Formats: sequence, C-alpha cells, structure tokens
Amino acid sequence: MVAQRFMVVALVALLMTFVPTSSADDNIQSATTLTPNTQTSEKVCYTDGCSPVDQTDWWKVNGYKGDVITISFQGKPLNNQDWLCFWGDGWEGDVSIHRADGSEIGSTYVTDDDPDVSYTVSLNTESQVYIKVKGRDSNCNDEIRYDLLATIDTAQRDTDEDGYIDSEDACDFTPGTSAYDRKGCLDSDLDGYSDPELGWGPNNGADAFPFQPSQWEDSDNDGYGDNLDGYQGDFCPYNSGQSYNDRFGCLDTDGDGFSDPDPGGLFGVSEWFSHPVGLADAFPSDNTQWTDTDADGYGDNWEDPAWNETHLAWGIGQWLEQATTPDACPFITGTSSSDRYGCPDTDGDSYSDGDENWTIYNGSDAFPLEPTQWQDSDYDGWGDNQTIGAAKIDDFPENPTQWRDTDKDGWGDNQTYGATQIDDFPLVPSQYRDTDGDGFGDNKTGFEGDVCVFSTPEEVESGWISRFDRLGCRDTDKDGYSNPTDEWIAHPDGFADAFPDEASQWYDTDSDGYGDNLEYFDGQTWRQSFRGDSCKTTVGYSTFDRWGCPDADGDGWSDSTANWLASPGGNGDAWPLDPTQWHDRDGDGRGDNPQGTTADVCPDSAGTSVGPAEGGDRWGCIDTDGDGWSDLGDAFIHEPT
Repeated sequence: MVAQRFMVVALVALLMTFVPTSSADDNIQSATTLTPNTQTSEKVCYTDGCSPVDQTDWWKVNGYKGDVITISFQGKPLNNQDWLCFWGDGWEGDVSIHRADGSEIGSTYVTDDDPDVSYTVSLNTESQVYIKVKGRDSNCNDEIRYDLLATIDTAQRDTDEDGYIDSEDACDFTPGTSAYDRKGCLDSDLDGYSDPELGWGPNNGADAFPFQPSQWEDSDNDGYGDNLDGYQGDFCPYNSGQSYNDRFGCLDTDGDGFSDPDPGGLFGVSEWFSHPVGLADAFPSDNTQWTDTDADGYGDNWEDPAWNETHLAWGIGQWLEQATTPDACPFITGTSSSDRYGCPDTDGDSYSDGDENWTIYNGSDAFPLEPTQWQDSDYDGWGDNQTIGAAKIDDFPENPTQWRDTDKDGWGDNQTYGATQIDDFPLVPSQYRDTDGDGFGDNKTGFEGDVCVFSTPEEVESGWISRFDRLGCRDTDKDGYSNPTDEWIAHPDGFADAFPDEASQWYDTDSDGYGDNLEYFDGQTWRQSFRGDSCKTTVGYSTFDRWGCPDADGDGWSDSTANWLASPGGNGDAWPLDPTQWHDRDGDGRGDNPQGTTADVCPDSAGTSVGPAEGGDRWGCIDTDGDGWSDLGDAFIHEPT
C-alpha cells in the first residue's frame, strides 16, 4: 500500500515535469495540424498505469502537389524506470502514417529501445498527411512521450496543380496553361499566352486576344493580331488600322471597312493596290464606296432600290442608302457625271451617251457628239444650253415647235404648219404678230407697225395694202398709198392717196385734181403716170398740152411760161385768153382751130390774109400783095389796090 502511494506520488511528480506543447486529437476527423518546421511535443497514455488516459493522437500536415513531406517521430525517455523494466522505460506503441481518406500508408512499432521513426511522403495533389501515434499496454510504462517534426520540401510544389512548380508558376494559386509570356497562368484560349489581368496586360506580354487561340499579340493595339495566318491576322501589324473587309488592321481613312491602298507596301506586310487591280478601297475618303470594277472613278455601290435586281445579278457592289456617285455602267469605263455616273460620254460634256435602257427621256445626252449641248427639254433637236458660244441653242427650250429666234424678240422663226409662238417677222425684233397677214406687224410702235391691223382677207389677198403714207391699210389701186378715210384724209391736207383708184398717182400738192407724178415705176420699168401734173405746185386745169397747169381761158391748153412756150414754139396756148384758139402751127397769128376765132384757113402756111369781117376773104393764108385777100381768093395777087 505504501508502495502504491509512492508510485502515484512519483508518477504525479513525473507528470509535473512534462507539459505537452500541443494537444492531439483522438480521431482523424479532429486531427490537429502540425506547423511545418516547428517541433511539437506530446504524449499518449494507455488505459492503465498513467493519467490522463489518452491512448491515441492524430496529427495532420497540409501539403500541395509536389510537396515532399517528412515527418519525424522521436520517442523521449521517461526517466521513470519501472522496477519490472530495469533496463529502460519499457513503453511501446505504434506510429503510422495515413492518407486523407484514412487509408494507411505505413506503420512502425516503436519502443523505448527503438524510439525514432521517420516517414517521407510525396503528394501528387493538394492533400493532408495524417500521423497516428498510439500507445500500447506495456508491462512497464504505458505512457509515451514524443516529439514530432514535420518538414516540407516545396522545391517541386505546384500549389494550383497546373503542371508548373511554384518557382516557375507566375500564378501560384490559379491553375493555368500559359507557357510563353508567363507560366502557369490562366490561358482561356490555350494558345500559350496568359489572359490579361490587373498588373499584367498585353504590354507586359499577356494575350491580347484571350479567347482567340490563333492570336495573342497586337503590336499596334488596333484589335487585330500580329499572326497573319491566325484569326483576322493584321496585315499592317505595326500601323494601327481598323480595316476588316479586304484585309484586317490597316488604315481605313473613311471607316468603311476597306483599307487605304498601299502600292509601295510601306505600311503593311506587302504591296496593296486599290480595286480593281487589288482589293484596297478605291475611294479611301468616301465611306459609301470601295470597289470600282471598271476603274473609272465611280463606285459599284448604289442607292436606288430599282437597281437591286440587275446589280445583285451582276454580283458587284451593294445597295447603300446614301451611296455617293454610284456607277450606272459598272462594267464600262465612263466619265459621265450629270445625268448618271460612270457611263460613256463621247463628247466629254458630263452627260452620258444614251443606250437602249437610258434615253434622252431618262436624261442621257441629247447631243452625244456636241459638247456644248446635252439637254433637249422639248425634244425638238435643239439644245437647252444658252451659254454664249454653244452650238444649236434652242431659243425656246420648252416649245418643241420653235428653236430659233433670230431677232431675239421671244417669238420663233419656224412658221411651218402646227408651230406655235410663231414670229411673223423673224428678223424684226419689234414685231412678231401680223394678225391680218398683210406683212406689217401689229405693234404700231415697232418697225413698220400696222396702222390697220384688221385688214380683210380680200384686201390682203388682192394686195390692197398701203406701205407708204401709212402701213397696212386699204390701198385699192395698190400704189402703196392708203385710201383716205374720215380720220386719214387725202393729200395735200393729209397723207392718204389723193387718187385711190389710180395706181400711178397719189399726191396732188396743188389740189387741182392732177397727180404730182409725171412717171412711176411699175415694178419693172418706168412708165408715164396718168395725168401727171406738170405744175404740181400751181393749181391748173389744163388737159391737152400738159396736165394741171394754169389755163386762163379754160380751153384745156395751158398758159405758156418761160419754160413752156406757146405754139408754134411750144405746146402752150398761143391764145391764153381765147378759149377757141390755142395752136398756131404756121405762126401767122391765126389759130389752127377752124371753129375758133379768126380760124386759120391755111394752118400750115403762114399768111396775113384776113377774114370777111375785116375786108378779106379768109384768115391766115398767103397774101402776096398784102391787101387782106389771100392769094387763093385775090384775082390780083400782086396788086394790093
């Protein structure tokens, strides 16, 4: 009994000398974690012979793929030899190592004679290694005191288990397959370049295209990869550009997706010519056009939906709502630009030559060989262009029946049947209408204005139209002078024809009824006028020797003047005061009129004989002896007595 108390006291004293540095757990689920490189001291005690009872300790060490974990167990002396085990402490136990699922990797029986054991485990995935220390029932001491030390060789650690050890892995805790810019980081497209993240972007080497396995680098930062053979390979890898139709990543000034031409290959990987020689934008400053099949400077795209059927069938260009300068003849080189773009324009006036589908009614050049004309609004064959120097100018662009206006009065020269806006006087700018058709214009203030604009058809057809005193009025005798009217009186008080029925006379200056004309021109030759007044400024009524001169005795023979001698020296009245005598052919002073006063019986022989009234036999015969009797009646022609 005394001995037992001694043993208890001794045991308590011994226990007081050992204070565990950590406490282990009795099952794997609650195993205590060992801190690597830190020694841990603990004990186990079988169910009898020691206190407190703690038969089993479970420990765990956390590790990652590639870790080499070494766990060293070192049993420690109790310094309390049992009298039954004089040779030592006499404790016994088992040290085993286990996987996370509890399966045993290895186990070692330990005693105070062989107290040390060491295990080394290599992990092929993130896991835990469990150490179990279990005491046995010993004939001596049931208590095991021990030290545990876990060390981990992390030289081959692959924390994220992506195949790259942490010393090489730039993303230790993120599994990744990147291998070029950095190893072991996320590489979504599996092209070997890591996905960009905060602090590691394309400028550092990250994948500029994290979801496109055929691209990873974008030297000019334009969104197109440098790998020409990859997806949307950049044809201009060192010159930023947004082209995407003909080639990717090159300069596209107008933003239509087609790159600017680069015939010298200065900005891209090769020469790049504009369409149609190459594929580059034929219109680099126009975002509505890019191809030009016929190379005439007008684009293949169109804006008129009516073109859709034909152009789609041709397979060139595309419909674009606001396409500029669309080529109406995309397969034929042309320079037209006014009626339609890009079609043949032979005369170079910007209007296209017509064809079976595009006529002058659509707007084609109405004069394809005349560069100064192109439009003919009224389709009369004369052009609308009024520019000085232009040929075939239509003075009436909206009147198909007129085209020339020689006198520029707004009325046309064409007088053919059916024509409108006819100029009856194409060479007279102040006249255009002749209502009555008499040849004189209705505009009275214009050139040769018609005073009588409504002459009858009979007057016009008969030629009874005046042209001298006034124009266009009735002129019955067609001498050019109009018939007098109440408003237009005859000459000399007015200017109307004083002889309206005599074509050779019209003026009567002295108003004696005899016209001023002595002769007139009938259109072919000069002729003697009817009763021409030889004394047109002096009233006279002579009718025989001459017309219209003074005739004092009214016998029809004019009084003589210095310029008009009396008979027989002239034709003047030799007896201006004797109406019964006027001529004296033989000049003997006796009148030739046998019915007149002292009528000359011998009118052709000058004589001095007198008539019976004065003691002779007859007047004006030869009277040789001068006795008053004519030789014809004088029995004594030589004897006056």
